[in-house]
Amino acid sequence: MQQAVAQEKLEQVELFIAGESRASSRGETFQVTNPATRQTLANVASGTEEDVRAGIDAAYEAFPNWSQTTAPERAEILFKVGQLIQENVEQLARTITLEEGKALAEARAEVKQGYNTVMYFAGEGRRMLSNVTPSETKDKLTMTIRRPLGVTAVITPWNFPMMIPLWNISPALVCGNTVVFKPASFTPITASKFVQLFVKAGLPRGVLNLITGPGERVGRTLVESDKIRVCAFTGESETGKGIAQTSAKCLRRQVLELGGKNPLIVASDADLAVAVGGALWSAFSNAGQKCTAASRIIVEEPILDRFAKTFAEAATKLVVGNGLDPSTEMGPLISEAALTKTKEYAEIGKREGAKLLAGGSDYKNGKGPDLQRGNFHQPTVFSGTNSMQISQDEIFGPITTIISARNIQDAISIANDTRYGLASAIYTKDIRNAMKAAYDIDAGVTFLNQGPVGIEVGASFGGVKDSGFGRELGEVGIEDYTEKKTLYLDYSYRVHPFFYPWKK
Repeated sequence: MQQAVAQEKLEQVELFIAGESRASSRGETFQVTNPATRQTLANVASGTEEDVRAGIDAAYEAFPNWSQTTAPERAEILFKVGQLIQENVEQLARTITLEEGKALAEARAEVKQGYNTVMYFAGEGRRMLSNVTPSETKDKLTMTIRRPLGVTAVITPWNFPMMIPLWNISPALVCGNTVVFKPASFTPITASKFVQLFVKAGLPRGVLNLITGPGERVGRTLVESDKIRVCAFTGESETGKGIAQTSAKCLRRQVLELGGKNPLIVASDADLAVAVGGALWSAFSNAGQKCTAASRIIVEEPILDRFAKTFAEAATKLVVGNGLDPSTEMGPLISEAALTKTKEYAEIGKREGAKLLAGGSDYKNGKGPDLQRGNFHQPTVFSGTNSMQISQDEIFGPITTIISARNIQDAISIANDTRYGLASAIYTKDIRNAMKAAYDIDAGVTFLNQGPVGIEVGASFGGVKDSGFGRELGEVGIEDYTEKKTLYLDYSYRVHPFFYPWKK
């Protein structure tokens, strides 16, 4: 039986601009609620266009000094942030669970990944390689250097409220850029807490600014400013396309991490227990609210029935509840609107003729008052075809569809039959099938004998097609936030340019 969780003290979250906490210029606020209990957690300042412009101006004014600070000095601040994250793991994880809903073990893993990200890019402050190219002319040195781009807009979602922002803020800062950060309105408490760790670590005024508030006001004003030289956005595909159009007009750098409808292929030779466990985690961790969720499970015909039965039974046994309870394996959806959307897609699946193997509804008619009160939905498994709406739309909830494939080639064709191309996976003991999937699936990431969920910070992450533009993390993360400038040094002190058609 799950433990009751006490009401939290109401927090006050303010904007953070030019090194100071402040209220909205209009005094407006909005509330953040716990998705497991629907209790209010915080009053949050709702930023205005004026506030956004103040944040951009603060970042713009701070840029010259910060960009001229040496990269190792910038890295030292990031190292201190990493140490502070380690000292505050439980507080940060608990905050994530309270406002986002995921199980506490998942929240701790997210904090750990945030720490890994900060420390990785802190290391880049003493590496950040450029290159020297052999010159075609004697006594000349040809080389490139990296320069920061300027003010960076970082606009992030609620499903990983610490990890995803740090994927962008960390490389932007270590490269010498300044940042205006707009977190999702569902999860501003987490954002405020880790921004304060940067301040505590010694980050100068104006280098990192936090503006909370609605996307149509705060996000739009950010994106439309001609002072923004890099725009990093993680979110829904259609919004990303609009940002891409605006960024193109400004001729500025952009990194867009968007939606996914990710396939997980199970070959007939796969270890069934391993594949079921991996698919279960990939489909239902964070209640399926991940752009990398395995929302299509494509299974070869010889093991289809056995896999479907085993997987559906495992899904029904998942412990659903408040993420603060240690026994919880899957928490709530982020909001009542997200719960309604998930329920609608469960009904769409039924109307389309998909066979319901597990779940299919919320908990309003049973399972106790806690599950009735929060935004909880059953882990739901359908058996259907790839042409169905539930197999093509990004649901962003705990619904996955098992799809039959004749063979591996057919499975890969099904995997590619979508407008998305973010993550993918295959379970197989045949290295030929594994490598065929790795090369032939249209996705930015393919996991071999692992379900699509987490990304290690040292590797690049991003998608193709409607899943995005550009890559994050790894050495590519440095490319996102710097421009290369070529330098020619002629140390001969003679007149002999690269091209000179006559002699003197």
